[in-house]
Amino acid sequence: MSDPWFEIEFGPKVLALQTICDPEPLPYGSFNLGLHVGDDEASVSENRALLASRFGREIYFPEQVHGTHLVHVHRGSPVTPADAVVTDELNCPIGIMTADCLPVLFASQELVGAAHAGWRGLVAGVLERALEEFPDPSKVRAWLGPCIGPNAFEVGPEVVDAFVSKNSSWIRFFKSVRDTDRSIADLAGIAFDLLESRGVGTIETVASCTYSDSMRWYSYRRSGITGRMASCIMRTG
Repeated sequence: MSDPWFEIEFGPKVLALQTICDPEPLPYGSFNLGLHVGDDEASVSENRALLASRFGREIYFPEQVHGTHLVHVHRGSPVTPADAVVTDELNCPIGIMTADCLPVLFASQELVGAAHAGWRGLVAGVLERALEEFPDPSKVRAWLGPCIGPNAFEVGPEVVDAFVSKNSSWIRFFKSVRDTDRSIADLAGIAFDLLESRGVGTIETVASCTYSDSMRWYSYRRSGITGRMASCIMRTG
């Protein structure tokens, strides 16, 4: 059996991985990495250890709270509430977990970062907060991972209002649902536009919807009780 992850191209001095869900057995599949979702703790710890073995040490995952707080970590840093993590230390893997929210990884020559951008964090400024740590956005490579897609993410008018009040041009990332006050949102599209407007040098995306592809991705909105995937990054040189 192949490893339940794939590598993300960030150049020779960065190792980055995105895990996949490996869906059976339901509801958590066989490679859930979330300790907070009700799965067997020993199984999750075994999965985390397997992923850590690819990096050569334990991965730092923050306690995600759908906010904008950022932590700058080193090997051995205590786990704290945060939705963005950065490190300049070599061989110090960091990551975030998702199951519909947008994972974003960052890398420059001196720093790597990871951000958890659900709609609340995205509109509140979690990506801007992460970018503040990078002196020159033009030298940053960003990778937008799997999230709920623009044909599946139905939201209420309060979500549309929150984004449009921040940037009126973002109304183009919402499609009205006929005969309702609901809209379909393009979360990754908003994030791409935000990063591009901030001058990020290279932005890459995964064109895949977590809600629609149950064979590769966990989706909280689709399944309710489900596992979590991880997006991880580490400086190697």
